[in-house]
Amino acid sequence: MRTQPKYFPKAYGLKTQSDINNLYDDWAETYDTEVKENGYVSPARLASALKSFLSFDAPIYDVGCGTGLSGVALKEMGFLNIHGSEINPNMLKKAQLSGAYQSLEIGDISNQFPHKVGSYDAIVAVGVIGAGAAPAKLMSEALNALSPGGLLAFSLNDAAMAQKSCQGELNKILQNDLATELFSEYGPHLSSINVGSTIYILKKTE
Repeated sequence: MRTQPKYFPKAYGLKTQSDINNLYDDWAETYDTEVKENGYVSPARLASALKSFLSFDAPIYDVGCGTGLSGVALKEMGFLNIHGSEINPNMLKKAQLSGAYQSLEIGDISNQFPHKVGSYDAIVAVGVIGAGAAPAKLMSEALNALSPGGLLAFSLNDAAMAQKSCQGELNKILQNDLATELFSEYGPHLSSINVGSTIYILKKTE
């Protein structure tokens, strides 16, 4: 029997980094159970979309990987070279146990991406950008970490799409020809509680 979401309602109202850290410290142990019970399908949807644009052996960087559900979805889709970062140590420990990653590192809130530009062919951010999580500027920061032709694959859930900052950042990227949109599709995010998300795949302008 599915239980009522305990932490999701809190996540969307967070204001400070300290609040975010405290929530995910408490949530780490039960995160996978709660999201699965509520039909968390954005990782699988993104992995399915990405396979049309990226070879299975291409290096992927999963930023804000949480407990590793996005990495697991990528691995189950057939991707072989997955790396990631997560700023919350308790969540990172769970990701390390998932077996999906070739390497993992603790994220730096001021710079969550590899220091060497172009280290990865794709950067993935599932459920990372939006209310109670990373700011919209993460989209541009991710593009800056990619070489021309690199892919940025991410999800924006209903709460994120309602934020002017997310809409504005995405429009800025596309209107200024910083990237082209290869794919976008709206569908379920937390299917059991009728929350949706849009999956995007952008290609950095060459």
